[in-house]
Amino acid sequence: YFMTDDISKILKWVLLLIAVPAGLYLGKAFLAPLAIGIVLAMMLIPIMDWLMCKGISSGWAVFGSTMLLILFLGFLGSLITIQVKIISKDWPQIEKTSAKLLDETQLYIQKKTGVDPEKQLLEAKKMLANLGQASPAAIGSVGGALANLVLIIVYVVLILSQRERFKEFVLMQVPIDERHHARKALKEIRKTSGGYFWGMFKAMLILAILYGAGFLIGGVKYALLLALIAAVFSFIPYLGNALGGGLAAILALVSGGFSSVLVVIVVMFAAQMIDNYITQPYVVGKEVELNPFMTITSVIGFGVLWGVPGAIIAIPITGMLRVAFQYFHKYKSFAFLLGNQQPDEKDLEYKEPQ
Repeated sequence: YFMTDDISKILKWVLLLIAVPAGLYLGKAFLAPLAIGIVLAMMLIPIMDWLMCKGISSGWAVFGSTMLLILFLGFLGSLITIQVKIISKDWPQIEKTSAKLLDETQLYIQKKTGVDPEKQLLEAKKMLANLGQASPAAIGSVGGALANLVLIIVYVVLILSQRERFKEFVLMQVPIDERHHARKALKEIRKTSGGYFWGMFKAMLILAILYGAGFLIGGVKYALLLALIAAVFSFIPYLGNALGGGLAAILALVSGGFSSVLVVIVVMFAAQMIDNYITQPYVVGKEVELNPFMTITSVIGFGVLWGVPGAIIAIPITGMLRVAFQYFHKYKSFAFLLGNQQPDEKDLEYKEPQ
């Protein structure tokens, strides 16, 4: 009987470990925008509460909070658009520099591999042809991204409007004697999610200022655009800095040469040191309190399942799960597995089986 019970538990865990990732992956089109909407709504709740404290009705508070999010996205898009227009004026010079770099690269490849430039061009044309075939899909993906953005904003509005109903629904699922734990958990979940993103937003602004100042002092062209690119990508944990830095370095190379690339690398290295040892610990803080293994695993896992959006919201979602587990004794072991806190002495005491 006991062996059968153990096997049954093992099978349940195996099915759970298979079913949950499969469900998340298959439901990506619906679940990813919804999850992003939930996280953003939790980030906007403090703003909504502040507006309501000023005597504004809940409906107008929802509108004001959502408009703040839309204005920020619009402001960011406008800055990038302005910088792209500035680049377009210098495009002939960028093309000339790019052609020169291409020739030098082809000669280097020929020297190292023996493949002449004509064959290299043929391979490049094949790659461009493949990209051309994929361009309708790329256009579709851009359209899909815009549609998802609108859907996320709709989710944010609905979640903020119905927040009390969702809260009461959750409390109704919990026994009366445990509802005080559930209330604490909901409050801590909101604080964890919103605190993480507000902290990351502040860290992004600090990085953008550091990057922009460094690039301007170093005489790098399009300093503001490069700073924005590098800073915005920092929202993606671990990979974001490498991606943003790589794009900034490539643009600096074709617009200003190797000296600009060197300035970009030095500035980004110095800014990252400040970010890692000052900004992240003191600005972002320990909002999610995840251990390094679970932090990296969650980013990789959600990134595989949902792509870049999954990687961005992986840490707050996992942090929310840790908080939910922490407030219920039955699931405290999962909170311990996800978090970085030390176990309570009571939890380590051995209990004789009944």
